[in-house]
Amino acid sequence: MKNSILLLLTLVMAACTSSTAPYDDQTGTREVTRFAVLYEGPEVATIVAHSSGGRSVGEEWLVLGVELTATESAGPVVVKRGDITVRTPGGRRLRVASQNEFRENFPRLQIPTERTLANLPLLDRYKLNRDFPCDQWFFAAPPEVLAFDEIPISSSQICSGPLFFRVSGGIQPGRWRLIIELEESRADIPFTFELND
Repeated sequence: MKNSILLLLTLVMAACTSSTAPYDDQTGTREVTRFAVLYEGPEVATIVAHSSGGRSVGEEWLVLGVELTATESAGPVVVKRGDITVRTPGGRRLRVASQNEFRENFPRLQIPTERTLANLPLLDRYKLNRDFPCDQWFFAAPPEVLAFDEIPISSSQICSGPLFFRVSGGIQPGRWRLIIELEESRADIPFTFELND
């Protein structure tokens, strides 16, 4: 009888522990800080960082700091601007902004971008031997003019920068997902905005 009760308590505790684990339904994704998650997929490893929900909820622009590297088994990978979207907690799909939209809104995006990018770099802690610099990204802040719609990424480099999404109605608390469609897979990366973080 005593063993049965002990076994039942162990099972209940294990169920409670696993139900509260962040992103336990997303293979290859885990939190690395309060404001950043690491995704390790078949083609890319990615860090997605965001600012606190207290600063972001209600804002018209979602700003994410992203770091990308190709996995050694995948070889070079091309990431295209048009293949990057965000899913809101309500299921809406938002496309990443264009360079022109970013430039038009740069004055209001500058401070949120600096706050978000302050959470990076992180990926080099988990992926070593990334020796070559990456000087390409989807957005170029003034006075720079060279932004890219496609970025080739190898396993020997980490490319990083901000991504911008206009959110009509403002950012809401809950689970969001950054989705990157790749040639042979989809990176589906959940992250959460909480009011009290």
